[in-house]
Amino acid sequence: MKETKHFIRSETACFSGHRMIPEQDLAAIRQKTSSAVTDAYNKGYRTFISGGARGFDTIAAEEVLHLRKHYPDISLVIAVPCASQADRWPKQDQEVYRHILNSADDVILLSESYYEGCMLTRNRFMVDNASLCLCYMVRFEGGTWYTVRYALHQSVMLRNIAMGSTSLTVMKEPSSWNSIYTFRSAEENATIVRLSRSRANCTRKKNISGRFLMKRS
Repeated sequence: MKETKHFIRSETACFSGHRMIPEQDLAAIRQKTSSAVTDAYNKGYRTFISGGARGFDTIAAEEVLHLRKHYPDISLVIAVPCASQADRWPKQDQEVYRHILNSADDVILLSESYYEGCMLTRNRFMVDNASLCLCYMVRFEGGTWYTVRYALHQSVMLRNIAMGSTSLTVMKEPSSWNSIYTFRSAEENATIVRLSRSRANCTRKKNISGRFLMKRS
């Protein structure tokens, strides 16, 4: 396993998505992920970083490997948060994980041992080395929402494959911030235009909504 790698950020995309995905949605998500990766490839992206977790990370990695058969200049990088990531997974999931690691172009081990927060460190690492985040997000919780929020603050382009390809979708975060985030999931990549309020403003006033406004580039 390699610990360092030079990324061309403008040519690198990363993935983030929920681990628990309804079985009836798996086929559609695979198809949408394949289309999103192909679209990114046509826009110049060649390196795709997956965190190797179960669920969407695994789907994304498998779809990149499948597309690599048609586009040999595509590279799959697995960013492993700790060496023991899959130790407690079901045997079948461990076998899929090992196959992905063995098939990837690069595997970057970020920590030999587990520590609290290592998964979030892995997520930041992926975003810090990418200019596009292909995500599958249908709820504001867990590592996926953390990664999407971090990507927004880092001005990384987002495409949420969970949303329609032509519609403007509003998702409301169920928290005391009462924050509304607007995502445009379109054929073209989205870019952040403006973050209109800070955490401090939310704590001083009630019922204030903030927006991440995202428009076509």
